[in-house]
Amino acid sequence: MIVKNKLHKNVLAWEVEVEDLNIDVENLDYKLQDGLFGKKVITRFENHRQDLKQKVLKVLDLEAIKIIIPEYKEIDIKIFKDVPGFKLWPHFDLRTHKAFIMINLVDNKNSTIFCDTDEKFLCEATNKKNKGVFHVLHKGPIMHHVENNSNKNRYTTIAFIK
Repeated sequence: MIVKNKLHKNVLAWEVEVEDLNIDVENLDYKLQDGLFGKKVITRFENHRQDLKQKVLKVLDLEAIKIIIPEYKEIDIKIFKDVPGFKLWPHFDLRTHKAFIMINLVDNKNSTIFCDTDEKFLCEATNKKNKGVFHVLHKGPIMHHVENNSNKNRYTTIAFIK
């Protein structure tokens, strides 16, 4: 994983790039994700294959993560398919999450958007395959959200750093 430019002066988020994961996302088995923040979600699906999660973990730069989040204990990898119409409203992540790294598994139309607490747009992460964002959480009044307003599935992997 290569950590690149900071996305915005007020947002602790940097563009990242990884080697091609070569995951055939369209032919994976996905299950409906459990609710997010107690809300029923019917447009986000998750793949649970441990070998693919290990593949993602291996491309992450654990030393770079340790420099930015020295107190992290665990990294929880998720592989998502967000169908057209998926919308994750502006939010703060759980306090148990210290940061996340989102990587696009294909070229997606939409990506993570960062905003202030008034939901004013600040910046948007890349939507290109093998690129994404490393975001440190709970270090200011910054929220993030995403939606899939295209007619194609959106495929990403997220490493939740706890």
